[in-house]
Amino acid sequence: MKKWLRLACTGAVLAGALTVSAFAADYAACASHLEDLGLFRGTEQGYELDRAPTRAEAAVMLVRLLGAEGEAQQLEYSAPFTDLEGWEQPYVQYLYENRLTTGATETTFEPEDTCSAQMYAAFLLRALGYTEAAGDFTYAQAATAAQDYGVYDPAVIDTAEFLRDDVAAASYTALSVAPKGAEGTLLDRLVQEGAVEAEAAQPYQALFADYADYRAEVAGMAELESFSVRGGMQAAVNGEEGYQLTVRTEDYTTVGRTDSTVVSEGTLTMESPAVEPYTEAYRMDAAEQTKAQRMAMLYGYGAVPLALVEEIGQSGSSWTFTFSSLPQMYQGQMGALSRSGGAAWEILGQSTLTQSVSSGRITSQALTMKAAAAELHADITVTGELDTAQ
Repeated sequence: MKKWLRLACTGAVLAGALTVSAFAADYAACASHLEDLGLFRGTEQGYELDRAPTRAEAAVMLVRLLGAEGEAQQLEYSAPFTDLEGWEQPYVQYLYENRLTTGATETTFEPEDTCSAQMYAAFLLRALGYTEAAGDFTYAQAATAAQDYGVYDPAVIDTAEFLRDDVAAASYTALSVAPKGAEGTLLDRLVQEGAVEAEAAQPYQALFADYADYRAEVAGMAELESFSVRGGMQAAVNGEEGYQLTVRTEDYTTVGRTDSTVVSEGTLTMESPAVEPYTEAYRMDAAEQTKAQRMAMLYGYGAVPLALVEEIGQSGSSWTFTFSSLPQMYQGQMGALSRSGGAAWEILGQSTLTQSVSSGRITSQALTMKAAAAELHADITVTGELDTAQ
């Protein structure tokens, strides 16, 4: 006997489910990758990704990211900062000697203060060879510059509530970026300098190269001012066809939530003002992003951030990404599922995302995963066709 289920949910449910402030740290894989390369270590309590880093911790993380911890430990402390403990001094000395930090004041580093997204962005940019003196960026706009240079993905880095989680994601992403004036990536340079073993680096270098090709192919998405998405959800329950989920969107005419005016079923219109109330909660600076970019990231469409990528493959014009679990960026597409008939759905195991690309733009995507609720098991595919006509 076929089972049919119709699900109605508002755009606010989909958007609200994507606000990352509702979730814990999500980039432990980035920390593990960095540890595999010998560039990151946690504390006695583990990675502690769900708390803010101190300025001293950020200094240590950056020195380790550069593969320079051994060199730093050999330095004699001569920096002018008088508020550092002994274990902190080698790391800050290295940063000071290499013009990666100037301290909080002329005589203090303020090691126990919280490291901001702005401060860590400046650290990373300087490590990549960009300087304020050369006019590459200003400290006041360091976080924005980090986006421009590909270090801070706005769909990943929370510049308002910057955590060790963000440090791991930004540091890992920085490894895939070419230093100023260089042809290879930062990871390539670390291998050449002997800071990272070539054998350990090889799989990451291959992934970074594939990812660079992918980003080049979807570069046209950044030029969009508006687009719409048509899609839906289909699933097979216990092997039986006919289990159907229908998404219903609502029209939001004012800032804030209103439950009125059903637009259509099975159509998600990205030009709706409904995105605006959720922009600040999702990891981006609204003033620095085009409307289309904000909407794409908010609803889980657009370029896949490197911090989420575990495996990547290409077949013709299609790119496929494999995740060990469903990333937060795409959980909004499944948020409505848990409301179906009061069932509490659990996402099981791996999920995959396949995007079709044409003329620099994503034209469609399909998110596939397994889910379970009580005795029901569903193979679920959330599809979307993107209309990017200008």
